[in-house]
Amino acid sequence: MKLKNNAIFAEKSVKDINLGDRAEYIEKVRVLYESYDDNWKLDYFDDNTSGYLVTEKGRIMQSEKSKNETIKFLKEQEMCMTLARNGHKIEHLDDKWGESYDIHIDGIKADLKKTRSHNNIVNYAKEAIRDQGAEMVIFEFEKETEMIHAEIIQLYKKSIRAKYYFSHNKNIIYDL
Repeated sequence: MKLKNNAIFAEKSVKDINLGDRAEYIEKVRVLYESYDDNWKLDYFDDNTSGYLVTEKGRIMQSEKSKNETIKFLKEQEMCMTLARNGHKIEHLDDKWGESYDIHIDGIKADLKKTRSHNNIVNYAKEAIRDQGAEMVIFEFEKETEMIHAEIIQLYKKSIRAKYYFSHNKNIIYDL
């Protein structure tokens, strides 16, 4: 099962729902979360935001192939958890899909990028969209600098769909 087949849930945020309907909505999302088949590991469900993280078991097996793959996987999982805690529905994908983007976020193909430098931010995003099949890029910036903000403006000017946040405050995710 893929979240993109359940677009009704991708279009809503728990913040957009009347208080009386929130519990019902969260329960419906929990049912969706629990309905993933045996090819998926159910990693996390947030009862406050209705965000969740599921990981394809093939991706977990890939992570066990080498030390570098393990490090990459753990970085991706940490970013996925941040997104899930902030109310997003995250499917962490195996590379077998023919395209090499990392996740579905609320049903959208996305690639994860974590960087501490302003160098190559726009190039990373272009590559993810052009070569990896992503529709969006998610950035975690380890530092918040003027140069990074200048690159974020360039992403916006180039109409590159992205979300980003800073390591020092993972509770605020910005949209471009």
